[in-house]
Amino acid sequence: MKKIFVTVIMVCVVALVLAGATAYMMQQKKVAEQLRLTTQAEEKIAAGDIDGGLQLLKRVDSQGATAPPRTVYLLGKTLYERGRHSEAMAYFKRLDQQYPKSPYAPDVLLYQARYVLEVEGKASAAKEQFLKLIERYPDSNAADFALYYLARISRDEGDDKLARQNLEIILKRPDSPARNEAEFLLGELNMKQLRSPEPGPDDILYTIKRGDSIWKLERQLKVPGDLIVGINNLNPKALPVGVQIKVPKINPSIVIDKGQRTLTLKNNGVFLKKYRVGIHRVETRVPAGEYTIQEKYEKGTDYTDPASGAVIKAGDPANPLGSRFLQLRRDMGIHGTNVPERVGTYTDVGWITMSNADIEEIYSLVRKGTPVSIKGKNILEGSSGSK
Repeated sequence: MKKIFVTVIMVCVVALVLAGATAYMMQQKKVAEQLRLTTQAEEKIAAGDIDGGLQLLKRVDSQGATAPPRTVYLLGKTLYERGRHSEAMAYFKRLDQQYPKSPYAPDVLLYQARYVLEVEGKASAAKEQFLKLIERYPDSNAADFALYYLARISRDEGDDKLARQNLEIILKRPDSPARNEAEFLLGELNMKQLRSPEPGPDDILYTIKRGDSIWKLERQLKVPGDLIVGINNLNPKALPVGVQIKVPKINPSIVIDKGQRTLTLKNNGVFLKKYRVGIHRVETRVPAGEYTIQEKYEKGTDYTDPASGAVIKAGDPANPLGSRFLQLRRDMGIHGTNVPERVGTYTDVGWITMSNADIEEIYSLVRKGTPVSIKGKNILEGSSGSK
């Protein structure tokens, strides 16, 4: 009888172990499937199918069991970037409650602080939350983005010096994911400083003499005349004799990255400003290489429609090449556009496309002979890294 009892007990124990193992394996299988669907959703979002990605993520989230933390994070992140801020905050709150020690904790704090800044408009309260994030997670990627948003707040409050300090912390980290945003913001501050009539420590103060002309000053001081006129609000046809003007020391160069679709303007080899550009999608239309600005066209250049052969004259608002043209060779240049949506994309029009405001800004800073380096290759849709 005792033997039978022991045998029954052993059978029960084995059954329980097997049941537990089976349940564990089924749970692991379910988690694996959730992670697979989450990865698939992430790929859809990266390819531009935002709605399809969201549907998959919500499908994972609705399966009854607790969704993986990455699923919940991606739901919050994607909804926030789509402007559905309240829905996003609900997911971030859930993530904070269910997985308080997950690797996404710094990012949750970042989005919560962004919500306070961007949706509620409370800069002071947001500043406190960004500083809290940096203190709690100083080595996280989210901390770099917090520095970027703190710089934006300082810029908006008129404290350019503090904004610059925060941005320079980011830029000392070559692999920072916030580097791109930091460079765009720093470029704004640099250009504001350059174009201010207030002289900086490296600027020249020049007193206009009788017989001076903008052409003469440009040759003598090696600074574009358009820049001298713009900074000092001068009438180029009637320079005021005896007036002291600011002349910045500028030695510009340009670097164009075809893969990132950016144009970086440097001064004496040091970063000045970064711009988004459009690049013609045919690789050979804008070949990588070293060039110089051969000619400047203040009203742009004529455009010939490849389909009809019709010519749209320079200066015409309908001209697809925009308001300015910097010629790099006979059949290639940097130009504006009459369709701003082309900027930041691979296009079928022109060569290197900037917004009219941006091409007009750099037009006054460069001159014939300015070096232009074109690097990289087009990263078209369907290729790794496409945007």
